[in-house]
Amino acid sequence: MKTEFINHNKNSLILFFCGFYTDVNCFIEFDNGKSDILFVYDYSDMENNPIEYFDFLNYTQVSVIAYSYGVWALNYVYNQDLLPQIHSSCAISGTFCPVDNDYGVNEKVYELMARSLNSDTIEKFEQKMALGASSPLNIKRANRKIENLADELLNIRMVSKHTWFKKNFNFDKVILTKKDRIFPYSSQANFWATHKNKLELECGHFPFFEFRDFDEILES
Repeated sequence: MKTEFINHNKNSLILFFCGFYTDVNCFIEFDNGKSDILFVYDYSDMENNPIEYFDFLNYTQVSVIAYSYGVWALNYVYNQDLLPQIHSSCAISGTFCPVDNDYGVNEKVYELMARSLNSDTIEKFEQKMALGASSPLNIKRANRKIENLADELLNIRMVSKHTWFKKNFNFDKVILTKKDRIFPYSSQANFWATHKNKLELECGHFPFFEFRDFDEILES
């Protein structure tokens, strides 16, 4: 994993777990400057975990937003007992099962993506992120290399296949994306069926333009 810290010299922190492909560039416009932000991304190496060395004691309040495969990554970190006390939390367009026919991305679809990853398939992935929106989305492009993204897909598959979570993080709220062309809505709905605080949006895999900023996501 990698991290990027946005320092606004605040007493509150948003711990943001990005999804596959994405990094800080995709989300920075939703930063309103009211909290520091620690972006977590790049799951090509889960053993390299800089969160272990981050000083959460500087903050009186820490909130979590986990997006897409970042929902699984957050739970991975949680099982390593590396999270501080969390004030509020939201999972978006993802589950704890990244590759699963019932609760995640279909296994055959995932394997096909992993085997055929190139600039063309990444461009199609970017386009699918924006599908389902009521108006065109200007999603900023991530600064990631194809080789790194291929490693990320392979590692997510390998680690999730051989990792058994002893406990699951209890999100305050989950956001489901009903027109999702990347992480199927049916998988999201199956996994979060018993969650008591769900917000279902008529949009695609990137629902952030439905909100002003990260604070609105946590407060909605």
